[in-house]
Amino acid sequence: MFKNLKTPHFNAGQHFFNMLIFFVGASFLTLSFSGAINSVLSLLGGGILIGAVGMVLGLGLTIVFRSTFKLVQTGRFLQYACFWAGTWAGIKLAAVLFSGLAVGSPLVISLVIFALAFGGATWAGEVPTKGRTWLPKRRPAAR
Repeated sequence: MFKNLKTPHFNAGQHFFNMLIFFVGASFLTLSFSGAINSVLSLLGGGILIGAVGMVLGLGLTIVFRSTFKLVQTGRFLQYACFWAGTWAGIKLAAVLFSGLAVGSPLVISLVIFALAFGGATWAGEVPTKGRTWLPKRRPAAR
């Protein structure tokens, strides 16, 4: 199933784990400096939940778009939007589950978390940039 998945180190599981670490780390960092938390439990639980939901839901949305529209590449714009939406959903869920978490602007905070996660991962070489397009690219029709 994952044999054709292109990752920087040709290991889809390792790539997923590394990206999860970037998302959870970005969530911790953003929550720590945003003033949105009032307990350590909210920071730990919220950071892990936001990072995990952002990563998993962002990946799921990307897969859905790619298969639904028969795309070879989702393109950075669509992929980034999927991960931003996943992170926003993670913030909304964490705000419900952790009473010590009060995020005033979930759209902005989710953008910051996403930007830190993807920016850091791109800088570290975890997100490939060579051969990637900004716009979605359809799979050629079979003849």
